[in-house]
Amino acid sequence: MPRGSVSDGQPRIQEDEVVDTSDVNETLDEVATRLWRRGVRSGTWDPARIDFTVDRQHYADLGENLRLYLEAFAAAFFQAEENVAKVFGPWVMAAPTFTQQAFLSSQLFEEFKHADFFELAFRDLFGRQPRRALVNPVHDSLADKGDRLLELLETEGVERELAWVEAVAHYQGVIEGVQANAGYQIFRRVFADKQLLPGLAEGYANIQRDEGRHVGYGIAVLRHYAAKDPRLATRIREVFEEFLPLIQQRYGQSIVVDGKTVEPPPEEDGPAQLMKLYERRMRDIFGRAIATASTSH
Repeated sequence: MPRGSVSDGQPRIQEDEVVDTSDVNETLDEVATRLWRRGVRSGTWDPARIDFTVDRQHYADLGENLRLYLEAFAAAFFQAEENVAKVFGPWVMAAPTFTQQAFLSSQLFEEFKHADFFELAFRDLFGRQPRRALVNPVHDSLADKGDRLLELLETEGVERELAWVEAVAHYQGVIEGVQANAGYQIFRRVFADKQLLPGLAEGYANIQRDEGRHVGYGIAVLRHYAAKDPRLATRIREVFEEFLPLIQQRYGQSIVVDGKTVEPPPEEDGPAQLMKLYERRMRDIFGRAIATASTSH
C-alpha cells in the first residue's frame, strides 16, 4: 500500500515504515521544505472526529490481561506525547535555519495533537485517566537536551552542533525512529490485524504518518552531520548506544496492575522489533553518510 494511503477512507497502520527518507543530494532546507509541504497537505486530521463506539465494545470483550496490557500500552504513548509536547520548543528555536524551524514548528503542533488523541481515547474509550503505563525511561533526560540547546542558542561552532545532534538523535532518532515505530507494529500485530479497536487503530495510523515526517527529517540531519565531522558521527552513535538499554525496557516486560502480574501478549515480539528498527536507523544514518562523504572529495 502506498505511503500514507487509506482504504475505504480509513487510515491503516502500515506494516512497513512510512518514514519520509530523503535523497543524499537534498540539502536540509530542501528536506524541511518538502516535509513541511507534505504536512500542510496531509497532517490535518482531527482527533476529535475519531469514533470510539466500536472500540468500547471490543475493549469490553477483551480478556482481563489484554485489557490491562492495552491500557498500559496506550498510557505509555499518552505520557510520551504529553512529555515531548511540553519540552520540544527548544528544538524549534535551535534549528539552524528559518526553513527548518518552520518544519519543526509543525512537529510541535503535531505532538500536542497526538497528546490530544490519547486524552480523548482515555476519556471516551477507557473512561478514566491512565493508571499504569509501560515504563519509558528514555524520556527522563529529554528536557535536559532542550535546556542545553537553549544555553547554546546564541553561540556557533562544534559545541552547538554537538548539542543539536544529541537532541535530534535522542528524540527523532531513538524515541520516534526506534521506540515509537516499534509500538505501531506491536499495536498492528496484537490488535489492528485482528480487526480490533478501529478508532485506536485510526489514531495510531495517523500518528505513524505524522512521525514518518519527523523521523525523515531527523535522519537527514543526523546523516548530514555524521558526514560533516567524525566527532559528530561518534557522538550520534554514542547517543543511540546509550539509550538502547532504556528503550529495551519498554516492550517485552511484564507489568503489575493492582497486584496482578500481566505478561505481554506473544504477538508483541517487542525486543526483536526494537532491534530491527535500531539497526535500520544505523544504516539510514551511517550507510548514507559514508556514501555522501565519499562523493564530496
